Amino acid sequence: LHPEEALRWKQRDPHWAPPGGESPTAVHQRISATLHAIAAQHPGEHIALVSHGGVLDMLYRLATGQALNAPRTWELGNCAINRLLYTPQSLTLVGWADAQHLENQDTAPLDEGSA
Repeated sequence: LHPEEALRWKQRDPHWAPPGGESPTAVHQRISATLHAIAAQHPGEHIALVSHGGVLDMLYRLATGQALNAPRTWELGNCAINRLLYTPQSLTLVGWADAQHLENQDTAPLDEGSA
């Protein structure tokens, strides 16, 4: 990003999109529509989704009503389990950033350089 684009990104303008990219508003709408579509295909079932932080950030915002321009104050942990309850009327946060399954592992932690 150019400096002026980086500044716009840091300001969290929900309607600004980087060149060739999506605005937070567009991402939010896409994630919401995808969530509704997946849930409609699996009524009453438990669904496991694997995703990256951008999608998880949007799911958290959908579940908690956080504004798109609000600074992130919640954790987006690697390999964490996030639990949400979906109904056609709402998305409810049940549990977030649960990493207990990673505790007390006998292996050395991995990072991008050693993975």
